[in-house]
Amino acid sequence: MKFKIYLALLFVISSFTNPIFAQKTEVLVLPTIHGGHKKNVNYNFEHVRRIIQNFKPDIIAVEIRPEDMNRDTNYLNPLYNPEMIMFKNEFPEAVKAGIDFMGADFEGKPLPANFMKETIGEFGKFRAMNQTIMRDSGIVKARIAKGLPAIITKRGEMMATLGANQLMDGTYDALTEEFTKGQTEVLKNTPYQYYDDFQVSRDQRIADNIKALAINNRGKRIIVLTGANHHNRAVNELKKVRSVNLITQVQDH
Repeated sequence: MKFKIYLALLFVISSFTNPIFAQKTEVLVLPTIHGGHKKNVNYNFEHVRRIIQNFKPDIIAVEIRPEDMNRDTNYLNPLYNPEMIMFKNEFPEAVKAGIDFMGADFEGKPLPANFMKETIGEFGKFRAMNQTIMRDSGIVKARIAKGLPAIITKRGEMMATLGANQLMDGTYDALTEEFTKGQTEVLKNTPYQYYDDFQVSRDQRIADNIKALAINNRGKRIIVLTGANHHNRAVNELKKVRSVNLITQVQDH
C-alpha cells in the first residue's frame, strides 16, 4: 500500500517537473475574413501578418486541405481564400498544417480544376442546393421569421469594420451559434436538410482537425487561420482540451 502511495506521489511530482506534462499548448484561433481583408482598414492582410509575427508560432494552420498543402499556387488559387495561400507561403521558420475538409468523396484525392463550379459530389451538391433554397419562397419566409438574413447582414457589417480582437470577443461567435441553430430548425425534415447537415459536419471536421493538431503538438505555439464563421466551433472544441491554453487577445501593430 505504501509503495502504491509512493508511486502516485512520484507521478504527481513528475507531472509538475516534466515539461511533457507541465507545458501547455498555446493556441490562437484567428478568425479571418477572406477577401474582406482587402477592404477592412481595421483588419487587412498586414494586420494578419503582424499578428502572426507577434505571436511567433511554431505552427501555422491554414484552411487548406492537408492533402493540398504541398500544391503550388496555380492549383490553390481557384480553390482557397487568399490569406490561406498567402500565409502558407510566408514564415518559413514555422511548420505549416492544413485543416480544411471539402467532403469525404474527395478526401485524399486532388480536387478537379472545376471543383468550385461542379454540382456533383458532396461539396457540389451543397453549393448547388444553396441556390435552390434561395428560390423556395416557403424556406425564404421561414428564414426571415428566424432572423437568419438579419444575422447574415450583421455579421457582414462586423467583418467589414471590426478588428481581430473585436471579432474574437464572443459577440460574433454568439451570432454564429444563433444562426447555426436557426438554420438547423428551418431546414430539418425538408428536402434541403442535406445543406445544413453538410455545413455542420464540415465545420465540425475543421474543428476536429484543429483539436487534433493541438493534442498532437503539446507545448507548441499554434496559430490557426480559419474563417470567422468556423471560429466558435473550433474554440468550443479546444476548451475541452486541458493541455490547451487558448489565446483570446492579439497584437496587430
